Amino acid sequence: MAPRALRVGLTGGIASGKSHVLRRLAADGFRTLDLDHVAHELMVPGGAAYAEVVAAFGPGILDAAGAIDRRALGAIVFADPHARLRLNALVHPRVRLAEEAWQREAGAGEVTIVDAALLVETGLHLRFDRLVVVRCSTEQQLERLRHRDGVSGAAAEARLAAQMDPADKVRFAHFEIDSSGLPADTDSAVDTLAGLLRRLASRPPQRAPLEPAGQAAWLARLGPAAPPLPAPTDVLAAATSGVLELTSLLARLDPPRAGAWHDGPGTEMPPGPEAWASAAAVGLIAAATHPGDIEWAAAAGYALGRLVFTGPGDLAGSALAAVAACDLASAPAASDVRRWEQVAARFVSAAPQASARRYVESLARA
Repeated sequence: MAPRALRVGLTGGIASGKSHVLRRLAADGFRTLDLDHVAHELMVPGGAAYAEVVAAFGPGILDAAGAIDRRALGAIVFADPHARLRLNALVHPRVRLAEEAWQREAGAGEVTIVDAALLVETGLHLRFDRLVVVRCSTEQQLERLRHRDGVSGAAAEARLAAQMDPADKVRFAHFEIDSSGLPADTDSAVDTLAGLLRRLASRPPQRAPLEPAGQAAWLARLGPAAPPLPAPTDVLAAATSGVLELTSLLARLDPPRAGAWHDGPGTEMPPGPEAWASAAAVGLIAAATHPGDIEWAAAAGYALGRLVFTGPGDLAGSALAAVAACDLASAPAASDVRRWEQVAARFVSAAPQASARRYVESLARA
């Protein structure tokens, strides 16, 4: 597997300090891209999304010069979830294309940092090799937002309420930056992160990727999944171009459901292997796209579990199944259940369901 750039997603709640973190990473020499800035450029007069946004939200969002007043538009979309979805549908696909073109310019061994507020909410964070979440206290967010944007306390609270709870968002992260202290403390944490990312980027590929024929052979070993989980074949089919987008799996649940992908209904799953086959299929995706990278597999398995689970033991089991399948499919001789559990525990600090442990042990023996 040829080396490539290490793709890192940077996210956090509004006024959490992620823009400061991005600037610090840029100063440390990394290639950085602010997707909010990209979206802004798309909506300036003459930009690719300008006409459609004005048509969708009316001339009331324009200032005297005919430019889109971002505060006026923000007041609409933060107060109305449907309006927010409409704006995202107009702008996000174009932002994605711009980002992909930018990523293609990166060389092997480089680190690219992409800053976007809604990576987790939109279920797109797994297209990055690592996810960094910046967070501070809610009180600090409100204070910073009022000071930065000049909005009222009620407006600031409405904007925070429209976003995912930062304490929940950080559960999806490989790395966390606490920006609640002095700027110098945040900078020190970012510099430590920079060293970790450089070491990751310089690490040669650990194993060969799992090829389609190997995926097919492994599918027979995983077994069927129990509803409402998607079948392992559906999980693989949802990984368009090797990227698993979580929202695409909502329609593949049995029955399908609406709402945020990460707000699972807390289904009680049967205690057999059918509870873990879908997460193991995520491990096969990891073995194909991130061979040997069980930290990425654990994050992906946890995310898959959030479609239907809420219990810590169930979520830990989902992460464990993905880690085990990734490791075994990448190197059949690899079998270390204790290590798999330790990696899964980085995302869920709970013991996995006993049936999940039995399931991965059976995969190792097969």
